[in-house]
This record gives sequence, structure tokens and C-alpha cells, in this order.
Amino acid sequence: MYYKSTRRYSKSWSVVADQLSAQLTMSWWFIVFCVCAGTHALQDNVTDGPPTSIFDYHSMPALSELDDFDLCLRKPDAVYCIVDLVLLEDDTPLYQFIKNFSSLSYKNYQHSKLHRGVCGSQHCGLNTSHADAGETTAERLKDCLNASIHEGYGLQVDTLSVRYCKTQDGYIPPDILDYIIGALLLLLLLVNLGCSAYYFFLPAENGGDNKYMLAFCVQKNWKALKHGGSAEGGIFKCFQALRFYTMVMILGLHSMIFIGYGYTANPEFIEKSYDDFFKALLFNSRIIVQIFFVMGGFLMAYKMLVYAETHPFTLKTVPMAIVNRWFRLMPAVLVVMGLAMTWVPHMGSGPMWDAVVKRERDMCRSNWWQLVILMPNLFPFEHLCLPQAWYLGTDTQLFLMTLVVLLIIWRWPKSGIPVLSAVMAISLLIPFLQSYLMELLPIRVSISPESIREIFGYNDTFYHAYVSAQGNWAGYHLGVLTAYFYHKAQAEKWDLRDSILLKLLFIASIPIAFGTVLMGWDLHHREASAFESAVFNALNQNFFALAICVFIVGYFYKCNRIYVSSVEWGPLQPLGRMSYCAMLLHATILRTYGGQMRRSFFATDYTAIMLYAGIVTTTYLFALPLYLFVEAPACQLQKLLLGPKRRAKEREDNNRNQVKPGISNVSVSTVSTHI
Repeated sequence: MYYKSTRRYSKSWSVVADQLSAQLTMSWWFIVFCVCAGTHALQDNVTDGPPTSIFDYHSMPALSELDDFDLCLRKPDAVYCIVDLVLLEDDTPLYQFIKNFSSLSYKNYQHSKLHRGVCGSQHCGLNTSHADAGETTAERLKDCLNASIHEGYGLQVDTLSVRYCKTQDGYIPPDILDYIIGALLLLLLLVNLGCSAYYFFLPAENGGDNKYMLAFCVQKNWKALKHGGSAEGGIFKCFQALRFYTMVMILGLHSMIFIGYGYTANPEFIEKSYDDFFKALLFNSRIIVQIFFVMGGFLMAYKMLVYAETHPFTLKTVPMAIVNRWFRLMPAVLVVMGLAMTWVPHMGSGPMWDAVVKRERDMCRSNWWQLVILMPNLFPFEHLCLPQAWYLGTDTQLFLMTLVVLLIIWRWPKSGIPVLSAVMAISLLIPFLQSYLMELLPIRVSISPESIREIFGYNDTFYHAYVSAQGNWAGYHLGVLTAYFYHKAQAEKWDLRDSILLKLLFIASIPIAFGTVLMGWDLHHREASAFESAVFNALNQNFFALAICVFIVGYFYKCNRIYVSSVEWGPLQPLGRMSYCAMLLHATILRTYGGQMRRSFFATDYTAIMLYAGIVTTTYLFALPLYLFVEAPACQLQKLLLGPKRRAKEREDNNRNQVKPGISNVSVSTVSTHI
């Protein structure tokens, strides 16, 4: 029994030993596998570096950052500096992540270029001796910021430039030019108030009917603003509403550009906007400016065609039309430009005040003549005084070219359709060839975040395709063709009110116009070929302009009650008349708002909407006195001084003749159209 028992126990221990041996063997191979896998992973990490997935947007240094401006300048020897710095390119994983992220330049900023508002006296040991923003200041700030960025991110600063430094005693007192322009503006105000008092105390029936004094009468100009004048009434009533709608949409685009340019605490708001359907519409809403060109081409051509029916249209008409145009546009420009270069810079302060407001003052003092000759679009955009006025230069050049075309048609009437068709083909071919040969980007892509940051400087696409005359010629000429068609329809008494085709086209014009805004939706996420860019730049905005031309013709014949009511609503008429003043003022208002920001602006949908609403309201509130005291009197004086002196008999003959609807007493002085 002992043997059997011993044998039984021996057998049990043998089984246990075999099981333990198998478990040890499996454990050994598991350990070997883990060691090999770990070694392989370690080798991969050593070779390729850490995967980029460990970084996110907030792993990068802040793109823009402002120290508290007022808190910094409490001490007498405090210095606050605005600097731009570029990170040193290296092989660190974080820099490679920044490089890859910034490579999508169509929708992302260059995150290797940082922008700072630094309290130098608090963080970098600066004092008032460094306020000159010289090389010593730049070196001290570079060492200071390099240390903080290296400590926080393991990156280094390659180059640093100082825009300017501010101190407590940085206020610049008014100079002689400030007082001269201030005196002239005060005189203009007193003339308006004096003439208004003259009209109030001495009504017309008692002798208060001096035409020159009535031109400055605020009551008369206010009444004309509310109820409209004959020159812009009638069938052209829709143009005032289109002007207002266009200006409001342009203000939306410029509000987003304002957020993109400023020291925004969350620049990803702008970068993600290119992926958002509704926000991305804003970045292609720049095509809305084609409404201005279409209306300008239509009014100029139509009024000139009517004028040529009863007046000689020769080469002498061209300089007279140019003079009338200059006197019509320039008074409001001079007032806004005078304020921008003198008193506006004294109205506030802030970390960005010198960068946006004082910079405009300097540009206007040195480059004012570019606006006076109405050719600002021919010069670098980043150096323009009132850059929003580039439109005036482009429109003036198209105005001159169209005058020559109409002169040819008037001299040889049978050449009308061939000449207009040839000009249409040329106006489409030029932007196509220009974009293809110069390898320009699609215009939509040119409004990229970094381009906004650089105020569109050195952006060939923006300069050659967007603000140039040749880039907008086709839209302007489509307005001319529409005027030629409508004038011919009136002359031959075509009745298109019951045309089914025109009604359908009229209804489709607005959806087509919105559809053109969506064109090129994917261009912010890929690189377009040279041919694709050329086709886009030649057709995108011109499809929009064509849709607006169809809308205008359909409106003339009242083809749809809803569309007609949308542009004949009473309150839109005075707002439309103030759109020229709003165009001149809105950028200065945006600059003064942004220049006074003490801390970085945190952008959300709500803050963007509130900014937009505030800018629209403020712009039109300031546009009202500019219209009443400057634009309206200038328009009246232009008619009195430069309008044709017609005999009484001629007036009686014209009164007996049937006048075309919407136009009466058209003269060369009314040809100076504008937005």
C-alpha cells in the first residue's frame, strides 16, 4: 500500500511539475514578446519622433497676445511695445506640427509668425530709453521672448521686429495741418447752419430763394433724402435698395476681415470659418461689389444714350463728364480724408491705435494725391489712404473706357452690336489670360487669413484680379449692355411685361446670384491648377453680374411682385442714398474701434454678430451728417455750376415731348454716376 500510495503521489507531483513547466515556458515567451515589441516601438519612436497626434491646436504658441495696456502704463517709466516675431525653424516635433498645420495657407494662419503686445518694463526690464523701438529695444525683447517661448514650448525666436513702443507721454499734440483742416470743416458746418437759418427765417415766398444758399439748407436736403429726388426716382428706384443691400453685405465681409486682422485671442474662429457653410459665404461675398459696377455701367451708358439724343456727343463731352464726375465724388472724399489725417488720431489710444489709426494718418498725409486724381487702385494696396476707396479708381477707369466705346457707337450707329460684343469678349479674355499667365490664385482664395493679416500686401491675385479695372471690366460692361438693350426696347416699344421667359429668368436671377457665391467652395482645401484659377476668375463674379442684370430688367417690367416690393420699400431709399458716405466712413470706424481694444478680442458667433450690427448702425449714423452737410450740397452746387444753361424755348420744347420713364432733363452733369 505504501508503494501504491507513493506511486500515486509521485504521479501527482509529475503532473504538477509538467503544468508548472508549461506555464513557465508560456510566461517566458510572453516576456520575450513584450520585450521585443517594446524594443521595436522604442526604435520606431527614436527614428520617427513622437506622433503628431500628441499635439493639438493649443499646443502651439498663441498667434496673437496682448498684455493689459492700461495696467502696464500706470508707472511713469513704463514701456509697451508691439512686436512681430518669427520662430526659428528646427527639427523639433512641435515645430514640424506647426509647419504642417500652416501649410494649409488657404485657410490657416502662419503660426510660425507670432504677434505680441508686450509690457516691456514689466517682463523684459525696458524703460523709457527704449521707447525709440531701435535695435537695442529689439535685442532686449528678442532675448526676453526667446526665453519665455523656449521655456514654455521648447522653441526659439529667429527674428523679431518692433513696430512701435508706447509710453505715458506718447500723446502727439495737434500741428498746423490739424488746425487748418479743422478750421475749414468748422467753416463748412457754419455755412450749412447759416443757410439753414436763412431758409428758416426767410422762406422762399419772402425772398429766401437763393439757389446757392438753398444748396446748403439742411431742411431741404433732409426732405430730399426722405422723399427722393427726380434724378434717382422713377424706374431707378430699385438702385437705392440695391446700394443699401450691397453695402450691408460688404460691411459683413469687412467685419470678418477686422476680426482676422486684429489681435484675436482665438484665431481658430477665423480658420474654422472656412469650413463652416454660412461663414464661408462671407469670404466670397466680395463678389457683391459687382452690383456697384453693374449699376455704374448701366446708369452711365443709359444716361449717355439719352443725352446723345438731344445733345452733340463729341470728344469735348469726355473732359466735361470727367470734370463733373470729379466734383460729384471729391467733396465727401476730401472731408473723410481730412478727418483721417488730422483729428481722428487724437480721439483715442490703445495698443493697436498706432498700427491702424495713426498708420492711416501717415498714409493719407503722404499719399493723399492718389485719391485726388481718383486713381488709388493703381498703387500698392497696403500703402493706400482710405483703402476702401479703391472702388472709385476702378470705376473711374471703366467710366473713361466706356465713354470711348459709346462715342464710337454714337459716331457709327451700325457698329453698336459688333463693338459691344467685341468689348464683352475682350473683357472676359483679359482676366482669363492674366490669371493663367501670371499663375494667379482664384480670387476667393486670395482672401486667406495670412493675407488679411498683411492687409493684402504683396498679394498679386488681390491686386490684379480683384481691385484692378480689367478684373471688373466684364461686370461693368454687362451693365452697359443692359442699358443698351433697355434703351433699344424703349425706342422700339417692346412690351416684355407678359414675357414668360423674362418672368422665369427674373425669378431665377436671385438663386443664381446666391449660387455663384458658393462656386469654388472646395478651393480653400486644395490647390487649383492655373487653368482652373483662370476660368474661376473670368467667370465667377461675372455670372453674378449677369444675374443682377437680369434682375434689373425684370424689375423695370415688374415681372414679380415679391422681388419688386423687396427693392421698393420706402426706408431703403434714404439708406441707399447714404451708401456712398457709408462706404467712405466704415473702414475708419472699424479702425478706431479696433485701435482702442485693451486686450485680445475673443471671437464667437455672438460677438461677431454684435460687432457687425454695431458697425452697420454706427456707420449709417455717421453717414447721415456727412450726406446732409457735404454730399447733398456738393451735388446741388454741381448741377448749378456745371449743368447746361438751356434756353426757355428749349425747355418748353422738351416739356412738350414725351419723356422716357425714369429719366428727365438728362445732362452731362448727371452722367457722373457713383455707388
